[in-house]
Amino acid sequence: MGRKKLDAWGDVASDIDKLIDVAQRQVDGTVRYEGARKDWDYAACQREMDVTIEDLIDDDYYLGAYNIWPAIRDEIIDIWHKRCDFNVRIKRGGETLKEDTIYALSFEHAKRKAQERWPTQTAEATGLEIYRNSNIHTICLELPKGTGKDFEMSLIMWLLIREYLIMDRREFFAPYNLDLDTTIAVILMNRTEEQARDVTFKEILPRVRCPFFLDYFPPHVDLEEIENTRRYPRELRFPRNVVLFPGTGAAASGLGYCVASSCIDEANFMAKSATSKQSIYGSDSYDAAQEAHNDLFQRMESRFGALRNGVMTYAGFSIVISSSRTQNDFTQVLGRRSAKNNGIYYKRIPFWERKPLNLSGKTFEFDVTNQQILNVKEAEKDHKALQAIPDNLQPD
Repeated sequence: MGRKKLDAWGDVASDIDKLIDVAQRQVDGTVRYEGARKDWDYAACQREMDVTIEDLIDDDYYLGAYNIWPAIRDEIIDIWHKRCDFNVRIKRGGETLKEDTIYALSFEHAKRKAQERWPTQTAEATGLEIYRNSNIHTICLELPKGTGKDFEMSLIMWLLIREYLIMDRREFFAPYNLDLDTTIAVILMNRTEEQARDVTFKEILPRVRCPFFLDYFPPHVDLEEIENTRRYPRELRFPRNVVLFPGTGAAASGLGYCVASSCIDEANFMAKSATSKQSIYGSDSYDAAQEAHNDLFQRMESRFGALRNGVMTYAGFSIVISSSRTQNDFTQVLGRRSAKNNGIYYKRIPFWERKPLNLSGKTFEFDVTNQQILNVKEAEKDHKALQAIPDNLQPD
């Protein structure tokens, strides 16, 4: 019986190839996270950072498979352009060599894109100015019931979580002086912790099961166990130390999480009191939503706030969302503040402008004090004219 022939050189060559591959993967930052279908590397990072908000909303690879109402789509796109449209001015002495707007996820990203797009001008420049027309830090949405509040909130959360996952860690953390292994937390609050978990796992978890997340950053959660036990874990954890935490800022800090963004859902239905006993800020009265917002905002600023052009800017948002209750709702407090603070994005939209409805566009005047229609004959005339239109020609 003959001895098996050994290919020593072949084995050495194979080992060398493996070492080269490992070294190249380290240079590229290549990694495949647990459960992912594809490798994540520097090329994928740069490609994904350049995807625009329109593509994220419309492309089935991201959020395009969902039926997003036009009002919600337009609102999110408006918010993200205010967040991501950076003005770039390249100067040489008193001369402006180039001035344009760049869509980017951060000041550092905008600077790098400008240098890549205009290498000649930036090489000759004596100054590179990068600024935004608005630096939104708070989003307040006061919306009627039945108009997709939780759905829109889940889309905003999806977009923020994706950003925190894809951004180059050194570039992302440099302005905030954070360690590269810092845990980034997105906090979701509701009237109770149980309700916060319900929203997290019923509204947000389905969104992160889209092709993009399944390819690169599947959440660390056992879906089969959740379905069998009907019990939710205390957090929704992703690769790269990104966590969606249903709870309070204090509880998140107790776990060692840095708050990058937060959302207070149904803020106007949280506890209120005319006394100051429960207030931690020494206020004359107590509003749980306002106290939570102040706490979360301070935590966000302390970890992910940095001065840019003399203005404090943030890596994320403080989101407050609710339907209305009274004239003194916390959302209306923020609405009044937004008139003097352009860092607060406030929207209060009626039901018929928010939800797609089969309306004619015709209007009539109504006296709410006396509960009667004004110009009755004109209103009746318009009503009869609309009734005469065949169903297939009625307005969409």
